[in-house]
Amino acid sequence: MAQSTNIFDQYVNKPFTNRLKDTGFLLKNSFSVIGKDKDIIIPTIRMAIFSAILITLFFAAIGTFLTGYYVGWGVLVLFIVGCVLVPFKFFYYIRQKADQSWIVYNTITGKDISYTQAHQHTATQKSNLRKIALVEMLMAYVGSRRTNERGIKAALVNLFISALVEIWDLLSHYMIPAVVIEQKPLMQIIPQIKSLKNNIPATLVGVFGIDIVGNVLARILLPVGSVAVLISIGIGYMLVSTFPTTVLTFFGFSFSWIPVYITLYVIFLIGSLLQKIIESTKVIYFTIFYTTIRMPLSIVKEMRDELTHYLLLNVPAEDVTPKQQAIAQLTTFVELYAKEGYSEKQVRDFLLSKGYALKDINNAFASMQQK
Repeated sequence: MAQSTNIFDQYVNKPFTNRLKDTGFLLKNSFSVIGKDKDIIIPTIRMAIFSAILITLFFAAIGTFLTGYYVGWGVLVLFIVGCVLVPFKFFYYIRQKADQSWIVYNTITGKDISYTQAHQHTATQKSNLRKIALVEMLMAYVGSRRTNERGIKAALVNLFISALVEIWDLLSHYMIPAVVIEQKPLMQIIPQIKSLKNNIPATLVGVFGIDIVGNVLARILLPVGSVAVLISIGIGYMLVSTFPTTVLTFFGFSFSWIPVYITLYVIFLIGSLLQKIIESTKVIYFTIFYTTIRMPLSIVKEMRDELTHYLLLNVPAEDVTPKQQAIAQLTTFVELYAKEGYSEKQVRDFLLSKGYALKDINNAFASMQQK
């Protein structure tokens, strides 16, 4: 595995086409894991539904102001959304991510559990998950403090905020599987986080680097959404005489707000759905990542090789034989367990019990010693 003097040394801004390719690779391989247990997508669906409800309530409230009907109800709905549902969503999303992480862990270790069983399990870790949600809420607030001002000071502030938010994004997705899998208090997880620099794959920060999610979504949605809004404005212009009470005028140009309103609502829904899919992809990725660096040999043998390549985001080179590929992967497992403090005899006995050939095990140890 790649070594780094600092976990954040490799935070680089890869070209958009490369980041989009990495994200697509993650999505594709995440779906292969999902195929092992359909319960994995239930938390994603629940998060998407909750987000859709928030967006619908918000647009419904704005609609009362635009139409002038039931404005009082609109104010009440906005109050409930802003003061109750928005704070609650942080706790709800973290709990759903925890449920998803536990299902993924059980899937890759050969057990089949239901969403209900996962939810019951994560209930035992509510205290730790609430703490993560509270920091998540704080980071959302910090992220909102980016300024549009110009100058070196403003640029440095925005850079610091962006780095802080992205670092937390990385750490929070590591903490969730640590909490639900090993059921450790957060204070015991911090030393593990410090040791990530010795385990993190070189391409990890390339995928979840600075603004990867935001940039990918923005690059995809912004042009499409902009065209859709322009088209909706054109349609609204043609509907001026049909819906005269819905006409807005800017700089002498009049159009009905109804098509624009509907278009923005759909754009927000689609954007939210994509965001939840990528969030779930991170949960799946980091759960496998955590399992690999903490207990790699617990992964069922038939999935171990596939998931190792998934984590490394690396397609085997054409000039590497299947045998060499297998030895390289076995060497990775040997290194990981050596770092966890297992003796050579313990690792050898375990690998033998899992059906690995003694010759391959010896080659893996020899390969590790040559590094």
